[in-house]
Amino acid sequence: MLTWMQHHRKYLIITIWISTIALVGAVFVNWGAYDFNLDRASNAAIVGNEKISYNEFNTRYNQVFNYYNQISNGSLDEKSAEKIGLKELALNSLIEDKLLLNFAKDLGLNSSDDEIINKLTQTRAFQNPIGEFNKTIYYEILHANGFMPKDYEKILSDEVIIDKLNTIFNLPSSENEIKMLATAYFMRDSLSVAELDYDKKNIKINEEELKKFWEQQKQDYKTSKTYEISTYFLPLNDQKFTEEELQKFYNDENNRINYKDQNGKILDFKSVEDKVAKDYGLINLKNLANAKFLELKNNKEQFQKDENVSDLSIYYPLELLSKIKNGDVLRPVRYKDGYVIVRVNKIDPVRIKTFEEARNEVLPLYLSEKSKENLEKEAKEKLKDFKGENIGFVTRDSLLSDVKMDKNIFNDAEFSYFLTNVFNSDQNTSYVLLGDNKAVLYKINKQKIDISKDKLSQHYETLRQNLQMLKADMIKQELINQLRKTYPIKIYYKGK
Repeated sequence: MLTWMQHHRKYLIITIWISTIALVGAVFVNWGAYDFNLDRASNAAIVGNEKISYNEFNTRYNQVFNYYNQISNGSLDEKSAEKIGLKELALNSLIEDKLLLNFAKDLGLNSSDDEIINKLTQTRAFQNPIGEFNKTIYYEILHANGFMPKDYEKILSDEVIIDKLNTIFNLPSSENEIKMLATAYFMRDSLSVAELDYDKKNIKINEEELKKFWEQQKQDYKTSKTYEISTYFLPLNDQKFTEEELQKFYNDENNRINYKDQNGKILDFKSVEDKVAKDYGLINLKNLANAKFLELKNNKEQFQKDENVSDLSIYYPLELLSKIKNGDVLRPVRYKDGYVIVRVNKIDPVRIKTFEEARNEVLPLYLSEKSKENLEKEAKEKLKDFKGENIGFVTRDSLLSDVKMDKNIFNDAEFSYFLTNVFNSDQNTSYVLLGDNKAVLYKINKQKIDISKDKLSQHYETLRQNLQMLKADMIKQELINQLRKTYPIKIYYKGK
C-alpha cells in the first residue's frame, strides 16, 4: 500500500478530482466518441450558466476509466465500468466542477490570456523534443481528440479559474491529524464477504408508476429541433486541370502554407498534388454553386430532394439554419466532397415528449432504479443473519490476487471499488452495490494497525500531503452541497 500511496498520492481523497488537461495522451476507451443519448440534446448537462458538452463528457469519462483501469492493473473493460457506474461518476465530477466554476465567476474570479497561454505552453504533450511549445503538435492532438482550439482553450480558462478558487481550501495540518490519518491508512481489516445478485426480470412494470416516474423528470425528455428542408448538392467531379494551373495555385503564398507535414515543414508540390487539385477544384465549384444559388432563389431551378434534419445533425450548417426563417435559401456551404444549397421549408421547435414517445427512454432508468431499490432492500434483510466467506486481512490497496476465495465474486476493478467503499465506511457490517443488479455484503471480523515510528517518519510527507487534500476536499464537498441548492442543474444524459 505504501508504494501505491507514494505513486498515486494525488488520488488519495474521498472524491477523485480529475483535471481536464489530462485528455492529452490518455488512452481513449473504444466505445465511441459520442456513445450517449444524443437524441435529447447537444449537451450532457447544463449547470447554472455553464454547459457540459458531450465531447467534454466523453473526455472526462475516459479519464475516470483510465484511473480505475490503472488501479485495477489494466483489467477494466466497458462492461465492468458500466456496472460500477463510471459514466455517472464522470458526469457528477463534471457537474461539481461547473458548480465551482459558477461560484468562482460570481466571486469575480477570471483568467487572463497570459495565464491560459502559460498553461498551454507548459503542457509537455504539446512540446517538441527540446521542450518548446509546437503549434502543429498542439493542433494535431486536439484534432485527434475531437477538440477545436477555442473549445480546448475555454477548458483551460475554466481550469485557471477553479485553480484560483482551490487556494481557499488549503488548510494547515496538525501532528495529531497526521497520526490519525496514518492509523486509517495503515489499517488492515479481516473481512467476510458474500455476493447477492438481482435479476431485473423479476421487476413487474407498473405503467402508472412508470408514468409518475416520467412526470417527475419529463423536462429532460424533449424532441430535437427539426428542420424540413430542400437541398441541391453539387459534387466535386473529376475536373481536369493542367499542371501549370495547379502549380500556380500551389505557389501562391497564401495557399502553400496549407500543405505542411507534422513538423510544420511545407511539402513539395508533387507529394500534395492530389490535395492541391481537390482544393483548386472546390474553389472553381464554389463559383458554379453561387450561380446555382441565384437560380434556385429566383425559382429558375428546382431543388433535388426534400429532407428532415434535427439540430443534432453534423452534416448541415445548423448554426446558419437556426438564424433564418421559413422560406429562406442559404448560400452554398461545404458538404462532403462538394457544396450544398439549402432552403428551409419549416422549423419544428423543441417540445417535451409525450409519455408514449419517451417511454422507451424512461424505462431503462426506471428499471435500474427499481432494481437498486429491491437489491438494497434484500441486502439489508440478508445482513441480519449474515456470515459470508472469510477472505482474510486486506488493506485499501489490496489486489484481488492477494486474497483467496472459494468463489471469485469480483473482477479486479470491482474489487478495488469494493475496498474503497469498505475503508471509507464507518459500518462494521454493510454492503456495496456493484451496478444495479449486484451487491457484495461484508462484515469486518478483526482489525490490525501496522505502524511504527520509523514507518510514520518514512511516509510522513506523503501523509501530510494527503491530509491536506483530504481536508480541502471535505470543505469543497460542503460548498458543493450548498451550490447544488443555488445553481439549477439540468441533466440530459440518461445512460445507455
